[in-house]
Amino acid sequence: MRIQSSKFLELEQLYSEKLNIIEEANTQPFFEKSNSQNFFKILYSTYLSQSFPDINAVFFNRGNVLSDEKISDEEKQKYNELFLEIAKQIPNETYIELSKITDEINRDKFALTVPYRFEIFKDLFDENQRKRIDIINFLLWNVE
Repeated sequence: MRIQSSKFLELEQLYSEKLNIIEEANTQPFFEKSNSQNFFKILYSTYLSQSFPDINAVFFNRGNVLSDEKISDEEKQKYNELFLEIAKQIPNETYIELSKITDEINRDKFALTVPYRFEIFKDLFDENQRKRIDIINFLLWNVE
């Protein structure tokens, strides 16, 4: 499957650029003063660049898991608008199928975290926004 969208290509490029910036920002302090928090941030950003993407963590810095940088409300709004534009370009039937797939992935993720009860998207309360992000993550991971 290929999403023919300049917005999706823009997102792929933004995601890669943002991850590179995060990795570089975390590597320098790690070499200056090695600590486990910086090491975790380096490992997690490397993991995200080579496995299932997490646009929520990369663009919104969920839980400061990747950086200590504060994301402005304007920047968050810009990314949310981009995600919404991409979601609108996905045909309805495809969106429904992707929704089923990502729901299954999330059920599996939840099953793996029990009894720890990790909340994957603890700062997203809007189910539509959460679904859009799940689907876009899936597409970034599975679309060439």
